[in-house]
Amino acid sequence: MARENSGMRTALLRHHQAGVTLIELLVVLVVLAVFVALGIPSFNSVFDRHRVTGAAQALYADLQYARAESIKRNVDVAVNFNTAGWCYGITDTAPFAACDCNGSVTSQASCSVNGQQYIVTEERFPGVSMASSLSGGSVSFDPTRGTLTPSGNISFMGDAAEQVRVTTYFIGRVRLCSPTGYAGYKSC
Repeated sequence: MARENSGMRTALLRHHQAGVTLIELLVVLVVLAVFVALGIPSFNSVFDRHRVTGAAQALYADLQYARAESIKRNVDVAVNFNTAGWCYGITDTAPFAACDCNGSVTSQASCSVNGQQYIVTEERFPGVSMASSLSGGSVSFDPTRGTLTPSGNISFMGDAAEQVRVTTYFIGRVRLCSPTGYAGYKSC
């Protein structure tokens, strides 16, 4: 009989120790909520940094695409920039000035390469601003040698010290750099 009582006691103790109390659960939830509340601002800054580098890398890739299309199809291809409420459009249709990404529907329709509309707007990268040192607000690729005119810089900036610059050279080369060495890019 004593043996049965000790077996029942261990069974009751195991059953009693198997669960989590409501107070323990609430303490864990409060601690988790504090960690989440402290971590959200740092996640926002990570997203902001990625938007700046994402905008610069998107332009870099689009300039490479425009150069390749120019050479492949043996036509001039231009990339037009608008820094006020920034956007850029790529076109292979003359007159290149008709590709105004912030303009009317008809001017946006001329921002196309091989019949496909090609416009990138600031809505894709919220919180990122763009500045350009290009005269005329566009670059044009020559299909014979893949050269581009004019050379210059397009800079993307975030809210803080984030800045990534896309530099274009006459020979058709495009380079990413940062005046402050931001995000591991070489200094300009």
